[in-house]
Amino acid sequence: MKTTTLETVNITQLHRMEYEASPDVVVSAPGLVRLIGEHTTASDGIMLAFPLDRRVSIAVSLRRDSSIRFLAADLNERKRTNLSNLKYKREDRWANFIKAALSAYVGEVAGAKGYNITVSGDVPQSLGLGSATAIQCAAAKAAALAAGFDPSPADLARTIVETDRSYFDRQTRAANYIATLSASSGEFAFVDSLHGTSEPLASVFSGVRLMLTDSRVPRPPLDSEIRQRSDDCETGLALMNGSGSRRLRDYSIDELDEYMGLMPERVRRHCAFFVEEVQRVRECKEAAIHGDLASFAKILNKSQASLRNSYEISCPEIDWLVKRALEIDGVLASRMIGKGFGGCTLSILDDDAIEGYKARLDEYERIFGFKPNALEISVGAGMIAE
Repeated sequence: MKTTTLETVNITQLHRMEYEASPDVVVSAPGLVRLIGEHTTASDGIMLAFPLDRRVSIAVSLRRDSSIRFLAADLNERKRTNLSNLKYKREDRWANFIKAALSAYVGEVAGAKGYNITVSGDVPQSLGLGSATAIQCAAAKAAALAAGFDPSPADLARTIVETDRSYFDRQTRAANYIATLSASSGEFAFVDSLHGTSEPLASVFSGVRLMLTDSRVPRPPLDSEIRQRSDDCETGLALMNGSGSRRLRDYSIDELDEYMGLMPERVRRHCAFFVEEVQRVRECKEAAIHGDLASFAKILNKSQASLRNSYEISCPEIDWLVKRALEIDGVLASRMIGKGFGGCTLSILDDDAIEGYKARLDEYERIFGFKPNALEISVGAGMIAE
């Protein structure tokens, strides 16, 4: 069923102004807030996420020749190529995501023609809110529909993972793509990385406000730090498993303690975080099923403490934001969002806590020398395709 939104209307108008043609396909994908469990998905874990009320939209119309023209409306940038030249170019930046998606389907269509493409969005970048994932999902869905295909979310996620490998030469997991492609409007997504599935859950955020706060901490490249923690989890699993086939998610913290003497301290801490975080995700799922916001919020706070103490990916600025938020009456939870070592926090607040929360941010500027950016958000819609 087609759903028309303000975003799709706007990008349709932009596309017509640029190309003097109406789009044949319009696809919109949400940003993604990974509430809890994000750091377990690299090792077959589980997470709870929800679609952000900020989106990336892509409009596509068919051409009569083999040329491909791109417009990034928000940047006022234009790029050109053709069907025979879809290879990666560093200078093409955002257009590479779209070229990668096209490369997965162009070869499947006899006599394929070129495309006019417009992209626009308002997902904040570099904050762990899935801006790159949103453009990849929107581009993959648009490319598939333009080529005459309509793959399932699971199949489309697998295609994106494959293009990550073949086009960008990087190894990724499908969890974020599955969460985005399967997201339901106004609902949580319980994502199982091992089985590649996503289960919708009712949101528990009725009657509260959600505040994202960007710490504005400059972050170094994080891939090696995150990889080290994933490797530690695999090392710990190998020590416990021997020749067995259990996953780390299958172990309890009591079982992990039995192997404490075999593991280096850092490995034990990171494995303990993983095992406890998986249990917290399961508890959050149960709290969501029962509409228990109070329990849900307490679990998020426990997760943040573990991110700081066991997984060791917090930083003084994030710790300050979380601690000061939780000192305010009416703030139920505050937790880091994203890879870590900076980024943003998500705080869950009652209406009467908003002003007190914003006042605390003035203190942050006096202490750290720069002002954090606060943005109120809500649970958004899922994928939209026309």
